[in-house]
Amino acid sequence: MKWAYKSPGIPDNIFSRSKAGLTREEIRAITVSKARLKGGERILDVGTGSGSVSIEFALLGCDVTAVEKDNDHFETARRNIADFDLNDKIELISGEMEDVKLSHNFDLIFFGGTDNLDKSLDNVYKHLKLGGRIIAVRLEAVVESMNVLKKGYHSECS
Repeated sequence: MKWAYKSPGIPDNIFSRSKAGLTREEIRAITVSKARLKGGERILDVGTGSGSVSIEFALLGCDVTAVEKDNDHFETARRNIADFDLNDKIELISGEMEDVKLSHNFDLIFFGGTDNLDKSLDNVYKHLKLGGRIIAVRLEAVVESMNVLKKGYHSECS
């Protein structure tokens, strides 16, 4: 295991990176904080990229389903998950989010990077548990998420 601490914010240089890079350490720490974890949550990471956010959640005891469509990003996430010895806590799925068949319901859905947010939300929202949360971190994703959620989902947006 590469990270011996309970606190989030694993240094960026510990992760393997794909061509797109990764979600920065400070953003991961804030994201995990805003998730308001109690312990044992089931989390969906849409557009996992390098897998760094999934790894932060898994190290805190969450069960994570991570979806990635890009083959290079997928392989980078697979390596990072193995390097942190988290294959038993993170289910990594290759595919477009709008086409992925989910077998769980989730306490939290995290949108780090994704295309077709409208279609992705159509697929994942029905798997959000009552009282569950959606977190989007990229400004474009935040604005688009709020607009999509206001159209037809019963959600509080802030």
